[in-house]
Amino acid sequence: MIRAIKDATSIRATIYAALTVLVAAALGSPPAAAQPVADFYRDKTIDIVVGYTPGGGYDLAARVLSRHMGKYIPGEPKMIVRNMPGAGTVLAANHVNNIAAKDGTVIAIYADLMPVAKLLDVPGVQFDPAKFGWIGSITSRGMPTLIVRKDAPATTLDGIRKTEVLIGASGPDATSSYAYLLNDLLGTKLKVLAGYTGGSSQIDLAIQRGEVHGRASADWNDRKHLSLWTDLTVPVLSLSLQRSTDPATKDVPLAVDQARSEEDRQIMELVLGTNKFFRAFSTPPGVPADRLAALRDAFAKTMKDPEFVKEFIVGAPSGLDVTTHEEIEAFVARINKFPPNVVKRAAKYVSF
Repeated sequence: MIRAIKDATSIRATIYAALTVLVAAALGSPPAAAQPVADFYRDKTIDIVVGYTPGGGYDLAARVLSRHMGKYIPGEPKMIVRNMPGAGTVLAANHVNNIAAKDGTVIAIYADLMPVAKLLDVPGVQFDPAKFGWIGSITSRGMPTLIVRKDAPATTLDGIRKTEVLIGASGPDATSSYAYLLNDLLGTKLKVLAGYTGGSSQIDLAIQRGEVHGRASADWNDRKHLSLWTDLTVPVLSLSLQRSTDPATKDVPLAVDQARSEEDRQIMELVLGTNKFFRAFSTPPGVPADRLAALRDAFAKTMKDPEFVKEFIVGAPSGLDVTTHEEIEAFVARINKFPPNVVKRAAKYVSF
């Protein structure tokens, strides 16, 4: 009799325990795996290191993210931005990936070309982007495009292969490098007029004045909303790796599709590929897997937060164009398998 009572009591206890688990699950209790992450981050502060000075687009992206992402991280840590400019963001990348804490309390944002820095043997690099804990990218360069005035000597790819067109540039950066790439790989006759040190705004003004015919790095997605550009210029060639889904530009040919060999195509992919994940965030290597997973999940949720989106697009009219950490990792892995000759040839078109 006593044994029967004990058995019944044991059965009731087992049933009660099972029901407790089911009720907790129904009420949305956090999974057990998330609890250590929450315990770690509670009352902590996460630094977002920006490789540029305050006030620019990268800094803006980091500051907007810092105001919203923390609430989606277990433990709801605070997030603050720390600027560390220098050497085209190599200084910040060296610090974060070699000196800063690797416990999940430091994330960073560098130049969009940083994923190819080690591959291209950029001076001063002391890190391997393939080992970064990639979190994701907020936006892209939209549709980097070769644009020319409607009254330019030539307004099509075939025409520019035969007739010289004057392109404005600021110096040894994308504004000139893309023009040289098109000349070398596609046979265009783009004559680069450098010296517009004020950047894109000065080049745009030069186009309006007729001093130059166009530029090789215009983001057509930003320009399409401005009647000035749609009235004055035409998009000739897209330097994106993906065809536009916008009805107004879906028929603009991709430069990569015009490549005359597989090697040339790979060069374009290496040089132009990082345009897709403009303003990407990452952690240093060695962050515990559960914390990295929590940061990635929080980032993904932040990208869908209406308040974040509303604030972000105020300073970035082209809006969000999110790239996942898996996509960034896949790109980095692919380019690291390119033949040495491709890497060597591509290096001349990449400037930090």
